[in-house]
Amino acid sequence: MKMKMVKKLVAMALVSTMTLSGLAACGDTKEEKSAKEETGKEEGKETEEGKQTLKLAAFKGGNGEKIWEDIAAAFEEEKGVEVELEMSSELDKDLTKSIQKGEFPDVVYYNLGQKSGFTETMLKEGAVADISDVFADEELKSRLLDGITDGTDAQPFADGKIYLAPIFYTPTGFWYNKNLFEGENKKYDLPTTWEEFFALGDAAKADGVALFTFPQSGYLDATMYSMLAQAGGTEFYQKAIKYDKDTWTSETGKKVLDTLGKLVSADYTEKDTVANANADGGFKINQQNVIDNKALFMPNGNWVIGEMAASTPEEFRWGMMPAPKWDGDESQTMYTFTEQMWIPAEAENMDLAKEFIKFMYSDKVVDILLNNETTDKETGTTAPAPVVAPVKGAAEKLPEGTTKDCYEASTADNIVTVTGGWVATEPIEGLNMKEAVYGPAYGVNTGEMTVEDWQAQLTETWEKCAGALK
Repeated sequence: MKMKMVKKLVAMALVSTMTLSGLAACGDTKEEKSAKEETGKEEGKETEEGKQTLKLAAFKGGNGEKIWEDIAAAFEEEKGVEVELEMSSELDKDLTKSIQKGEFPDVVYYNLGQKSGFTETMLKEGAVADISDVFADEELKSRLLDGITDGTDAQPFADGKIYLAPIFYTPTGFWYNKNLFEGENKKYDLPTTWEEFFALGDAAKADGVALFTFPQSGYLDATMYSMLAQAGGTEFYQKAIKYDKDTWTSETGKKVLDTLGKLVSADYTEKDTVANANADGGFKINQQNVIDNKALFMPNGNWVIGEMAASTPEEFRWGMMPAPKWDGDESQTMYTFTEQMWIPAEAENMDLAKEFIKFMYSDKVVDILLNNETTDKETGTTAPAPVVAPVKGAAEKLPEGTTKDCYEASTADNIVTVTGGWVATEPIEGLNMKEAVYGPAYGVNTGEMTVEDWQAQLTETWEKCAGALK
């Protein structure tokens, strides 16, 4: 396996919304393409030994590096090919630079919802391949969790075509210190309704503890999705993510936004949340505030366990619950977050890339994911960081503990699970979706914006997006 060493290009200022059609123009000229056709082989497609080479580009994040090294090695052994692995914490910038030169990886692991919007930009520019045929395989379909490829995190245009492979999945919710809610040192009762939730906030305030914090405003995405589905049901949720014009002016939409606005207000959110969220690495301080009992709840996924392992006391116990429900609701809604892999439309080894995506759902990879560990760079501490593939039975193999509890909670009888997100559109000049939708939480907290201002901004954003649907 080749490791492509990637230098961080910190000084390089690249605009993430740059159109890929412009970038593609910097690629091969007609003469260069003709030269390739004459040789009968595209450059870099095979090694000197005649092996095919798969170029895999993976975002270097919370799951660590070894997980991709192990997966690449397993694929090499299984298929008799070579994998050229590129890992970078600034993958969007590195790939943009490569694309400017007409160089494309065969497979990319880079999620929707990142600050750069790189995957969304690639989708909007038609630069991501349709991989519906991969998931038409009956054997593969029988292995996958029901409905995992039905959401917009697999079908971003909601047109029945799959462009993104959901390779990992994580139930999300409100994370908290379990020791405060059960056991001999129990201090509070766990709320299930919003009325109970805010009443708890009033009681905790008297103890000098905030009800809520959030790492950064983007972490409110799963909360907003689950609240929309909770308040209006599946039909309302599906209309909302497709930019129905009445989403935020309807009684249901206003109920969601009023509740969310109250939640992020200075009355209930930890006082330094916004300052920390906008500081370099400050999101971890907000997460630490839950560990240190300065705030009771935060929205997150089970990756937070490994992410905060070095600063989590041994006696601390994580817990996770769905976002509260409104009075009278029988069930609660939980949003399931997926991480995606995709193939550039210009990939040289398209067939091999599709084989690799199928391989991501194999028993071999399932076991590699479940046995994953991460090492904290500052302390050298190694901790289990299992990752779960959306394969039937995978979550059942998890060891007993918080992570397994989260997955079991997402399949409980009284839980309705939702996936997907805002439907992809044509490029909209000047629009940063993440900032437009979740950014106002900062202003509502500081008093610079009202919930009505947030509603007006969302309504305007929905109008723009509806007009730019593919």
